[in-house]
Amino acid sequence: MEKHLMVCVCADGAASYAVRFIKDFFNSPCDVRITLFHVAPPKGSWCTVNPLKKGRQLLEETREWFINHSFCDESRIDIKSIHSRGSTAREIVQEGYKGMYDAVLMGRQTPSMLEEFFDYSVGNKVIWEQIDFPLWFCKCPLDIPKKDILLCVDEDAPSQRIADHVGYMLSDNLNHDITMLYVYNPKKEGAATAEDVFALSRKHLVANGIDAQRIKELVLEGSNVAQTILDHTAEKNYAVVAAGRGVHDQTAREKLFPRSVCVKLLQGLEVTALWISR
Repeated sequence: MEKHLMVCVCADGAASYAVRFIKDFFNSPCDVRITLFHVAPPKGSWCTVNPLKKGRQLLEETREWFINHSFCDESRIDIKSIHSRGSTAREIVQEGYKGMYDAVLMGRQTPSMLEEFFDYSVGNKVIWEQIDFPLWFCKCPLDIPKKDILLCVDEDAPSQRIADHVGYMLSDNLNHDITMLYVYNPKKEGAATAEDVFALSRKHLVANGIDAQRIKELVLEGSNVAQTILDHTAEKNYAVVAAGRGVHDQTAREKLFPRSVCVKLLQGLEVTALWISR
């Protein structure tokens, strides 16, 4: 089944990260449909002249990049530019709902503490929205593309949804294998066993057509789940870390001291893409 990806494009350098990720990660010629999406400043904005036209030109250039690199035929790449009605993050979320995309992709630079504290990043805002589609945050790519996916699993529903998403996206992409990672926290009482979690997650992968030989299991021990994942990815060459995200409200304290594993991963991963599903 054809996968349909929405790629957020803007004028900053991080926008190219998502474009490069698609080219490096998927089969060539491309086996996905792509919608390049741009949010122009609100109508009447003083900052630019004809921002919608400028955004469309940026989208055309991005589409041309795909075509020139012999990755994707023009017929498989759509472009869409709209005026913001106040919040770029909200426009991205609404388009994600309307388009029923399999994933929404954003380029993501490593943020400064100032950016995180004042919540300047569009990606940082989108991650707190009420969404039911997967988000992919693509970091600065390396010259030599990375391979394989680290699928972080537990017994919770968001973890099982990301397992299903990974299985679906990789069902016909044989370039990548999947390592299921369970972080065992000895301080957490009543947690499910690694065997039960792996069995449940593997069921989602196999149901999507993933061959059992492409699936590995890994158990690491650590009371700080996010840091355990980051330490492991620093030693391995994964293209993607995938994780489920539970729902809770963002507080002022959360901006400086995030409790969410996914937010910590978003801040801590430097070159590895992050896939998130609620």
